[in-house]
Amino acid sequence: MARPDWVRSEHMFDSPRTGIGLWPGEGHDDTVAEQQAYELTCRLMDDDWARPSRHVLPGDLEEIPVGPFLAAIAGSVDRSCLNGHDAVRLMQTEARLSSHFEAGKLASMSEVAFCPPGGPKAPVERSPAEIEYAAVEIAAALSLTRRSAELQLDEALCLTGRLGRVWQLFSNGDLDAYRVRAFHQQLGHREREVIDAVLDRVLDDATRLTTGQLGARLARQVMAADPEGADAGYREGLGGRRVVSYQNPDFTASLIIGSAPPHLVAAAMRHVDLVARSLVTDREERSLDSVRADVALDLLQGRCRCGVATTTAGGVHLRVDLATLAELADEPGEIAGYGPVHADITRQIALDQIAGEWTYRVVDDHGQVVAAGITRRRPSASQRRRVQAEYETCIFVGCRMPSYDCDLDHRKPFSHGGPTHNDNLGPLCRHHHMARHHAPWLLIRLPNGGHHWTSPLGHTYIRARAPPV
Repeated sequence: MARPDWVRSEHMFDSPRTGIGLWPGEGHDDTVAEQQAYELTCRLMDDDWARPSRHVLPGDLEEIPVGPFLAAIAGSVDRSCLNGHDAVRLMQTEARLSSHFEAGKLASMSEVAFCPPGGPKAPVERSPAEIEYAAVEIAAALSLTRRSAELQLDEALCLTGRLGRVWQLFSNGDLDAYRVRAFHQQLGHREREVIDAVLDRVLDDATRLTTGQLGARLARQVMAADPEGADAGYREGLGGRRVVSYQNPDFTASLIIGSAPPHLVAAAMRHVDLVARSLVTDREERSLDSVRADVALDLLQGRCRCGVATTTAGGVHLRVDLATLAELADEPGEIAGYGPVHADITRQIALDQIAGEWTYRVVDDHGQVVAAGITRRRPSASQRRRVQAEYETCIFVGCRMPSYDCDLDHRKPFSHGGPTHNDNLGPLCRHHHMARHHAPWLLIRLPNGGHHWTSPLGHTYIRARAPPV
């Protein structure tokens, strides 16, 4: 078995400096070895180091398990002496450590919740039931509000209990707090069999998903595993729909429509977007977001200074399989840019859009598109129709911008001889389109339909063929 860089005698920066000579299993207990390595590393940093102009991180930094040794390495690096490539690697390492210690804090909260009263010399014992008012101790110790302490304790007890598999990845540094919170929000109140079924389908991919993708994937799998519970939750939540306004710290105000039917929100937003885009000209000083806000406020007040007919219908871009439409299955549908919706709601949305414009795509057993088209002619070019039928979102890593709001990008730039052909076109939102050509990012389409991105700092990222949901 080859010894990894972090336990060889090499210093982690420019060149080998001194021999640590520790290797678990060769006369040393693993814990002792780790502690000695930690102490020696700190000693090297303090007493025996000539500052170089550049630090070089260990080649296998990503393989070092989270713990004190990795913390010693990360804490000893002078960031100003790293190049851009290694700065990204250090950032990823610190994110792993942050998750590890945050998971540890939640585990400690769980222990506090079962510790009976006792002073500094009290024996180590645990109550069989949660101690009443344990959250009060947590709030005082961490300077939290009562509500915040109660919410964090609830999350801690759930993660170290029914969501133990999620907590383990959290502790290993493989999931961050935001993804963990998505698991807790979707699964914290579910039955054990639903939790296990969803985790079996989602957990392995969770580390490569953004929080938005993970939330959509979890919602879809919860709907599939517990359709009755999902439908009941939706209808209960719908009963709490409301309009809320509040003042912001900068003295502006916000207006929110909460807990509304997702297809109506999508249609309303689409209508606002269409009107706003019709108003934007080269002389428009406002941003598109500002124009959208002004249009929405005018429409709500019953007046519109937009200069176009306000009866323009906002479309809903719905993804649904044919079996669900035919009521032969109850798979969730998906509204582009919003996420999964329950099968019954999906069918109702489709019924409401029966006279609208529909695109279709036929896929094989591997998910590859073998045919695509449209039920009525669009004013845009045929290439755009095909690309929008094949890709639902921007093809950049983690982006969920619907393809109908994206630019059509030439994978091989047109200026370099790239043809305007379906196989050379892909949807990129304006932000990622600009980033690709001005940063620049390198893009390669993979044989399986996925996309291989290389960043300006030399890191590679893979966007799967279809957006995870």
